[in-house]
Amino acid sequence: MNLSSEQKQAELQRLRDILLATIGYKLAAQRGSIVFDQVDRIEEHWEQERLQVEKDYAEGQLDNLQQKLTQYTEGIQNRADLNFEGYIKEKTGYDIDIFEDLRNRVDAILTRNEIQNQQESRDVGAMLHYYHQTSADVALIDRLRKLSYDYGIAIREKETSYTETVSTTDQDGVTHVRIKHVTGPRPQHFVEEEAISPDGKRRLRVVQWSDGKHATTAVSIIFPTASGGIYAANGIHPGVKASWKNNSTIVIELPKDIPGHTQHKEARSFEDVIAIEYIEH
Repeated sequence: MNLSSEQKQAELQRLRDILLATIGYKLAAQRGSIVFDQVDRIEEHWEQERLQVEKDYAEGQLDNLQQKLTQYTEGIQNRADLNFEGYIKEKTGYDIDIFEDLRNRVDAILTRNEIQNQQESRDVGAMLHYYHQTSADVALIDRLRKLSYDYGIAIREKETSYTETVSTTDQDGVTHVRIKHVTGPRPQHFVEEEAISPDGKRRLRVVQWSDGKHATTAVSIIFPTASGGIYAANGIHPGVKASWKNNSTIVIELPKDIPGHTQHKEARSFEDVIAIEYIEH
């Protein structure tokens, strides 16, 4: 549909205001969730997005702004956040329905009575989450569940899969071994070890991985609501070990002369600050 210059400007203004409010909404929830060496990459990301929104608005890039709205609201839609639309109305005065397109797509799936791909499977999952929170018709929920179940069975029959052994050391120093089922191609080399903090609230994960062409050894920290990498090096290095000195300190043991490309000294999730010590052998 061709818009007059006045209509285009009004839509540009609407999208700009909604996008900037959405960035504020996301920042309020995400700022400080995962910070390394006092640098909040999430905050930096959204500041860059804010500048890009203003640039696209100034240049009249309507398509770019529309694409960003879809991109920004996808996660909000998938977790069925029912507070978002009210927030946007309060901050901007605009009404927005981020579930309209999702409902239309799921209606088409229901009419066909079959999920045909992963995107449709994600749509049905998001709709189920939404319906659970809005007390939708039980028969409709059951029908979507069956479609999702049938699709899952069909995919498992087609996909390659394998099992992995994961060793986890708990807060008492006891090692537990569990088997993890994974879909997709098997890597040429994969070893995963985990260590749980003494209070049981956080985990360390050391992974050695190779597909035959590329290889990496990495250590990540998993907080209750966020996770991220704290050390990484190219190649397979079985001598890299990670453990908890106490609830606020991690010790990473490294063989000498490994050229690490990531090596943080502090990790933080909101007020939970973890120091990272390195020991070379």
